[in-house]
Amino acid sequence: MARKKVSRALAPLPSRRAIEKAHHKTEALTAILRDVAVKNQQEQPRAFHSVRDVATHFRVPVSTVSRAYRVLEQEGLISRVRGSKTLLQGLHFDRQLKVRAFVGFPASVSAFVTLQDYRTFFIRIRRELRLRGFAAATAFFEPAEASTDALSKRFKAYEVDTVIWFQPGKEAAVTALHLADMGIRVLGVANDTYCHIPCRYQVRRESAIRTLLTTWKAQNPDRVTLVESQEQRAAVLDETLHGILDELEIPWSVATYQNQRSELFVRDLQRKKTGRIIFSSSALASKFCFRAPGAVAELLQTQRVALLNGPVSMPFARVPDVQVDLVTVDWQLVAQQIVDDLINQEAFQLPGPTFFDAEAKLRVPLSAFAQSI
Repeated sequence: MARKKVSRALAPLPSRRAIEKAHHKTEALTAILRDVAVKNQQEQPRAFHSVRDVATHFRVPVSTVSRAYRVLEQEGLISRVRGSKTLLQGLHFDRQLKVRAFVGFPASVSAFVTLQDYRTFFIRIRRELRLRGFAAATAFFEPAEASTDALSKRFKAYEVDTVIWFQPGKEAAVTALHLADMGIRVLGVANDTYCHIPCRYQVRRESAIRTLLTTWKAQNPDRVTLVESQEQRAAVLDETLHGILDELEIPWSVATYQNQRSELFVRDLQRKKTGRIIFSSSALASKFCFRAPGAVAELLQTQRVALLNGPVSMPFARVPDVQVDLVTVDWQLVAQQIVDDLINQEAFQLPGPTFFDAEAKLRVPLSAFAQSI
């Protein structure tokens, strides 16, 4: 039987200027190629730009393009076979394939790019689903899409049976109603935010935070500084953290970020006379890592810092060889449990949520946990 021809008519690659000005070539190239891939997706798979074509166009090494393609492959946008073409995945699943079910993932573009735990969850569960016979598709979205029926229509076009929504924000409620009307089941996974839709799976950090703070209490810190922001908040964690600090009678104060220059704010933290510094919001910590990686590296070298929402990456600088206190989640375990429950149908039959407890890791090297991007 003749092999089905794959369409190659793609829009031209954008100008190389964005790459030339970027501090981190791989990160900038990945973002550009992700945008190109999403804009060029059609119902069926099609050939994508080759590694060598991209390297020649942007005047970057082939190894840089390969790293960017590896990220897009993990995200499910492209697939590569050695000695063959790079394929841009289609929006339409081939229902003739023998698969258990078709699963979709709404993914916030900004959160996926900046938050390591957010990105890790998607990579782990997509891999686990595919290894065990499921088809999976990621729908990257901006907040405005999830507040209308646009995102639900995309999942209907993908012909998914189930949607797994990680960290569903308040905009998820609208899309969840549209999906329910279409007969598409939704599984929520709550991480560090309030559940705006019913969440079948929930991550708990209270025990890990208590372990961390009990250790600090034994070392008699003069005062603990909590770094918070009204825009990048982890409201659930903040409430838990405040309660445990008061219960253990550990003195604490808040350093509030109010959109001043990131580097100046981090430098002020570095000079504070405080026993410990805590970041509860991964979004805020990641923001500083993107905007002022050098200042963050120096802060971690001069102060004892705890990151309650997992490790952070530094896209424009090498991860410093420093020790930090972390609250981490075994995302592989979470992925395996969710897929197990999908296979045996317990994901929709058992009452009440399934909880996953995070773990405290004290004085560990950040470089051993932070992803290089």
